[in-house]
Amino acid sequence: MTQRDELLDFPGSEALHAAGRVEHPAPRAVAQALAAVEAAARQETAQHTVALPVRRRSSAHGRRILATVLATAAVAAGVVVYGTTGSGGRSGGHAPQQAQAVTAAAFLDHTADVAYAKSASSGRYWKVRKQVRHTGAKSAPRTDNSSTADYYYARSMNAVHVVVGGQTHTKAGAFAWGLGPKELHSWSDLNRLPVAPAQLVSLMNSSKEYAGRSAFLQAGTLLGETPARPDLRAGLYRALARLHGVELVGTVKDSAGRSGTELVFTGALSTDRMVIDPRTSVLLEITSVSTKGRDRGETTRVTYLSSGPADKIG
Repeated sequence: MTQRDELLDFPGSEALHAAGRVEHPAPRAVAQALAAVEAAARQETAQHTVALPVRRRSSAHGRRILATVLATAAVAAGVVVYGTTGSGGRSGGHAPQQAQAVTAAAFLDHTADVAYAKSASSGRYWKVRKQVRHTGAKSAPRTDNSSTADYYYARSMNAVHVVVGGQTHTKAGAFAWGLGPKELHSWSDLNRLPVAPAQLVSLMNSSKEYAGRSAFLQAGTLLGETPARPDLRAGLYRALARLHGVELVGTVKDSAGRSGTELVFTGALSTDRMVIDPRTSVLLEITSVSTKGRDRGETTRVTYLSSGPADKIG
């Protein structure tokens, strides 16, 4: 076996070789690929308590690392998808062998790098256009309610303006986002949150009474709803990467027909899913299905159609 054959002796190498010659990736894709490779390398290092010199690693171990690096880089460059896209926003099959090495943690660390590279936004309001769909519990008469509206969050958070069907409705009074025991009553409160992943995980897990919501859902809400600055968004994605139980599902389409990568987390009270666009780091959709008690089967799905700064309402 030649050195080339040995290097390409990993599951899925045939598929990569058969893909043929492709155009050189764009510089941005290369940068994203390198970031993903670094994330995979960090994870590989973290899984071993003793660091061995490279020359002492077995050829099989070296091939496993190479396979991980190749798969991670290929995904970041848009060469390999995580799974087969299915209908209804769910993956239609298992991820191909060459993509299985890309873990949820590696994907989320890569997404954090993309989020961190973005520019901060500013404006009088933060506008979120979202569709909320709620399906009743299995034990009760089934209801299916869906609504789409534009939400305008002022910097002071003393009111929320909701535009539905061209009509503006103002909800006055104290309004807050939440993370663990912290109530975020303004954009300033949001900007005072820590950005270190370990601190964010600790904060999210420090309040088990936060409406029964898992850390996965708490982070998802801030990523989808708020004007979190780039370093906080990156920190939240890295915090998700450190949550035990987060699994990478694959490439799916959300309820609006947009392609993204789905993650799933099974918490104490619900099974939660989020769909992320890996090219932009934007959270597209989050779904929570209750798994306990009288509310078992109750489903809430929030699809974030757009979000960004606005200087006026309407």
